[in-house]
Amino acid sequence: MQIRRSLDAADALAAEGIEAEVADPRTLVPLDKAALIASVKKTGRLVVVHEAVKRGGFGGEIASVIAEEAFDHLDAPIKPVAGRNVPIAFNETLEWKAIPAAEDITAAMRSLIR
Repeated sequence: MQIRRSLDAADALAAEGIEAEVADPRTLVPLDKAALIASVKKTGRLVVVHEAVKRGGFGGEIASVIAEEAFDHLDAPIKPVAGRNVPIAFNETLEWKAIPAAEDITAAMRSLIR
C-alpha cells in the first residue's frame, strides 16, 4: 500500500516540476542495499516510508544502512514517514487514519528540498 501512496506522492510532485525517485526494496531479507544506496547517491535524499510506527519499525534499519554506507551522499537529513503511534484498528476507516497517506509523504519530500 505504501508503494502506491509513494508513487502518488511522486506524481503530485512531478506535476509541480519536482522529480522524485521511488525505490521499493521488495523484500526485507535479503535487503537490496545496493539499490537503496544507488538511489541516495543519485538523489542526495531519503524519505523512508512504512506503515509500522517509527520507533522499532523496519524503516530505522533502512535509515541505518544509508547512514553507515552512504552518509556522504546525503544532502539533507533522512526523513521517516511512518504509522501513527496507535494500535491499528480493525475498522478500515480508522486503519487508514493510522498509516501514512500520500499527502504525508508529499509533505516529507517537500521538506527536504527547501
